[in-house]
Amino acid sequence: MSEEGFGLHLWGAAFQACSFLCLMAIPWTDGKARLFVSIVAAAGFLSILGFQFYIGYAEQDFGLAFDLMMVTVASIILYFLGSWLVERLFRLYLLSRRRKGPPPPNS
Repeated sequence: MSEEGFGLHLWGAAFQACSFLCLMAIPWTDGKARLFVSIVAAAGFLSILGFQFYIGYAEQDFGLAFDLMMVTVASIILYFLGSWLVERLFRLYLLSRRRKGPPPPNS
C-alpha cells in the first residue's frame, strides 16, 4: 500500500470512529452537548452511507451497496442500543447507591 493510500485509509477509519463515538455519546450527554453529538453522528453516518452507495453505483452493483449500507445501519442500531443499555444500568446502579445512603464507618 502506498503512503498516500495509507493516509487516506487512516483518515477514513478515524472519521468512522469519530462518528461511532459520537453515536455512543448521545445517551451519556444532555442539553446542547447531546444536540451537538447527535448532529455530528448523523452527518457522519449520512456521509458514510452516501459513500457506500457511491461504491455500489461505481461498480454497477447495487446489491453490494445495499449490503454495505445494511451492515452500517445494523451497526448503528447495535452500538446505540448497547450504549443506551449500559448508560441505563449505570444510572440504576448509582440511584440504588444513593437510596441506600452513605456506607457505615469502619471503626
